[in-house]
Amino acid sequence: MKYKKLFAAAAAAVGLFVVCAVSAHAEADIVTVKVDNQAVEFDQNPVIIGEGYTMVPIRAVFEKAGCGVSWDQAAQTAVISRLGYTVTIKYGDNAMYKNGEKIILDAPAIMENDRIMIPVRAIAEAMDYAVTWDGHHSMVLVSTTGKPYRAYAFLKVGFRTLEDAAEFYCSSNGSAEIDLDSDGKPEKVEFNSTQDTSALAAPVLKINNLDYTASLGTLTSAYSIAVVDLAEEDNTTEIIVSENGDTLTAHFYRYENGILIPITDGTNPSTVTYASKLLISGKGTDSDRSSGKKNGYILSDLTGTCFVDIMVTRGIYTYENSILTLNRITSISSIYERNLYKIYNDKMLYHVIYTDNYTPGAYKDVTDTGVISSDDIDHFKILNGYVDASDWKYIELYIELSNGAKAVIKPYQT
Repeated sequence: MKYKKLFAAAAAAVGLFVVCAVSAHAEADIVTVKVDNQAVEFDQNPVIIGEGYTMVPIRAVFEKAGCGVSWDQAAQTAVISRLGYTVTIKYGDNAMYKNGEKIILDAPAIMENDRIMIPVRAIAEAMDYAVTWDGHHSMVLVSTTGKPYRAYAFLKVGFRTLEDAAEFYCSSNGSAEIDLDSDGKPEKVEFNSTQDTSALAAPVLKINNLDYTASLGTLTSAYSIAVVDLAEEDNTTEIIVSENGDTLTAHFYRYENGILIPITDGTNPSTVTYASKLLISGKGTDSDRSSGKKNGYILSDLTGTCFVDIMVTRGIYTYENSILTLNRITSISSIYERNLYKIYNDKMLYHVIYTDNYTPGAYKDVTDTGVISSDDIDHFKILNGYVDASDWKYIELYIELSNGAKAVIKPYQT
């Protein structure tokens, strides 16, 4: 994991340190770290040394991730331990040892104010964590599950896939005991997937041995179930049942007083379509929480793409007070002239029309075009764009690609 200014995360002595690299396009050189979406507080400001190496106190990172951290003064060695892993890092050495296995570091371990420092990749290699670098915010996102977080626009918190966010997730047949109504007593939840709900002999959904299939409404199939806390500060848990089809359709419910209640958009039952990933952030933004809002956010992998922290999307869903509301982008002019850099592959396809002249909105009905994949786009500059005020599904961007070519791209629709 290398960046123009190498970022690092590290173990250290009395206050372990991490070395992190500030990306060339970062807006600030102040490095922050989040572990499982929780900000890590440090007792010392970052220190930049050498050729752009930024040292950040890191003992808190490993301890935040549930590791034990100790320092052997005589051996000048830091020891990190967790769930069968023991990692040793010695001052001056260019390697660390994980359960005795030697792992070469990107840079030798150094000492600064009695702290030992190593490169960022060591966080992932030490405990099989996933580490994502959000260059725009100079932020290291650590996931202890091993599945990387993605840095999305508007929210400086990582989203998780539906499977990762769920207390219980099943795409076949399964059961679990979960407190659905926050009364301190778990309910027994049983699920049976089916391509045809009318032909299924067993109930699709049972709670405490009662059949709730009819309460699911108009679903004709049942692909998966997930029990998720959509807004983690509102003391409720929600149920998401996905229906199969050309795309997946998520239907949302809450369980109260023995009744399964559809979650609405204020008028009608809410649904969100997605290709394979539904992304959940249950914490809301920092400003949400400071203002007392108890909400969460939902994104579909059909709604767009993300480069670094800028989401090029057709919509983001806000869940608050048992209402799921679609919030559209109405203007994208604020991100014109921005250079966007890919930090993960979202597997999106785009219609592409190469042109040196652009007329906003002129390409909505143009379908006989080439196709470009996010695999082929490392970064681009947004020059102009258009959002259809009457159709939240339509957005087009006029961009300059890394090779200098100019093109209109729009999320692929058959």
